[in-house]
Amino acid sequence: MTPVLESKAVVESGDPRRRLSIGLIGLIVLGITLGGTAHVAVHAKRIEVAIALGKEERIHRELVEAQRHLEIEIGMLKDPARIIAIARDQLGMRAPQSSDIRAPLPKDGGRK
Repeated sequence: MTPVLESKAVVESGDPRRRLSIGLIGLIVLGITLGGTAHVAVHAKRIEVAIALGKEERIHRELVEAQRHLEIEIGMLKDPARIIAIARDQLGMRAPQSSDIRAPLPKDGGRK
């Protein structure tokens, strides 16, 4: 009979410097990954803020334009000729005649 040799796997703990360098490489890769992720997140937020700012600027321009139109409309509505025409035509008002003007009487009957 031939003797059967059993093969046993020998597990070595490895060189401590090699494990340290693998750990250090892992930490460097983790740091670069986190830094890259933070960089992308900052730029994504910057783009989001730029889009929101663009929308707000568009709304501001629309409001300024609406204000300008309203100021023009106010100017037209305050036109004295328009007010006189409405008073005369729609309300039936007229300019006072000289006979319509009366001087107020003094309170003490005109005596001093």
